[in-house]
Amino acid sequence: MNLPGDAAANLLGALALAVNSRMRAAVVDAAGAGGALAEAVVVIQDQPGVTAEWLGGVLGLTQPGAAHLVRRLVEQGWVQRRPGADARSRALHLTPAGRRAAGEILRARQRTLTDLVARLSDPQRRQLTEIAGGLLRCAPGDRQELARLCRLCDRSRCPACPVHDSYRHPPAPADGAEPVA
Repeated sequence: MNLPGDAAANLLGALALAVNSRMRAAVVDAAGAGGALAEAVVVIQDQPGVTAEWLGGVLGLTQPGAAHLVRRLVEQGWVQRRPGADARSRALHLTPAGRRAAGEILRARQRTLTDLVARLSDPQRRQLTEIAGGLLRCAPGDRQELARLCRLCDRSRCPACPVHDSYRHPPAPADGAEPVA
């Protein structure tokens, strides 16, 4: 294949969109609802007790959008509000139905991603794991950005998460460049 030197970046962009489209469709189908609901269930499963405000920040929602999302999660029977860290906050926790929904969402995501990588040989899959791990060492600036990057991850499948590792141990800037914040 004879491609210009910048083809890798362009192909990566197209691949990101293709993977995201397929994964999002599988997740929405499994949840039977919009992507934000599915993402919220997985985030709350990973970090029980978060507030609606924090969840909204992770999902890129305004305060009214986050309040509406939490109301929908409660109506679905997936989330319950409990007293939070202070008198004004409410902590979000999954119900048994919410844990089942999170499991279905993550299984649908995994099936879709497994189908995509099944097209690769074993050596290509190992190479993809190495490349993806390297690209994901992006040093998220804070816990909310960390949660945003991993909002649909199945944590059980990646015990040595490169995103978490780079958060705990940010990479040194290359050649005098400013650190990523």
